[in-house]
Amino acid sequence: MNKMVILVTTSLFSAFLFGTIKANAQTTGYQVISNQSASRVAPYHNANNESHYIWNLSHTIKLHNLENFSTTTWTLERVAILSHNGKKAVYFNVTDRTGQFSGWVWHGFLKGGPYQYHEDSNADGLNLSDPANTRDFSMLGNYIYGKLSADGYLAQPDLMKLTQYYGTRHTNNLNTPFKDAIMSENMTLDPTNLVGIFEYPVSDLTKMIDPNTGDILLEDTGNGELGNTVTAQIENFLKANHTTRYGLWFNLSGSASNGTLSLDLVYMGIKN
Repeated sequence: MNKMVILVTTSLFSAFLFGTIKANAQTTGYQVISNQSASRVAPYHNANNESHYIWNLSHTIKLHNLENFSTTTWTLERVAILSHNGKKAVYFNVTDRTGQFSGWVWHGFLKGGPYQYHEDSNADGLNLSDPANTRDFSMLGNYIYGKLSADGYLAQPDLMKLTQYYGTRHTNNLNTPFKDAIMSENMTLDPTNLVGIFEYPVSDLTKMIDPNTGDILLEDTGNGELGNTVTAQIENFLKANHTTRYGLWFNLSGSASNGTLSLDLVYMGIKN
C-alpha cells in the first residue's frame, strides 16, 4: 500500500514538473538557434520613431524601448537567430556609445549607419573615415585653412614651423620656451610677441563634433561640426589677441566607432 502511494505521488509530481516546464516554454516561445559575434562592428540607428522593445536574449524581459533612443547610434556586437512558433528571425545585440544600454532587438527595427541630423546649418559636411586616415587629415586641414583665409586670417610661415615644432615634439618639448624653440629652428620671430594654445589632445572632442548630444559618430556622416568648431576657436583666440597672423598644427587619429578618435591641436599668433 505504501509503495503504491509513493508511486502515485511520484507520478503526480513528475507530471506537475513536466507540465510546469512545458508551460514556461510555451510562455516564452523563443529558442536560440545560433548566437555569434558580428562579422564586423557596425553602427545602426532606429528605422523609425515607433515603439519597439529591446529584449534579453531569451526574449522574456523587456529592457528598453527604442522610441526613447530616437537620436542614438547603436553599435552592433552580436547576431542571433531566434525561433518562435516555427518561424526564424534575426536579432541584433546592440549597445549605445556609452555602454549603459544594450540588448537584443529584431534587425528590421534598425537601419545601417549612424544616426544623422537632417538639418544642421553648422555641419561641416566632411564625412571622415573610420578610423581616420591621411585623407581625413588633408580634408580637415583644407577646410579649416580655407575658412580662415576667407575670413581674412593669414598663415605666417615661421609660425607654421613653430607650431609644427611643438606639435611633433610635444612629448618632450611642451615646456621649451619660445626663445629656445625659435633659435633651434633658425626663425626670425620675436618670442615676446607670441601667444599660443597647446592641447594634446583636445579635452572636449565629442562636444566639438556635436554640441547637442555629444554624438562623436556624426563626424563620419557629414553632420558633425568639428571643422567649424576648430575654426571658430582659432578665430576667437586671434581676435582676443588682436592679430590676423597665425600658425596651426594638428593631428587627427583613432576611430569614432570605438571611442578612440583623438585630436591634437596647436595654434599660435603674433600679438599686434
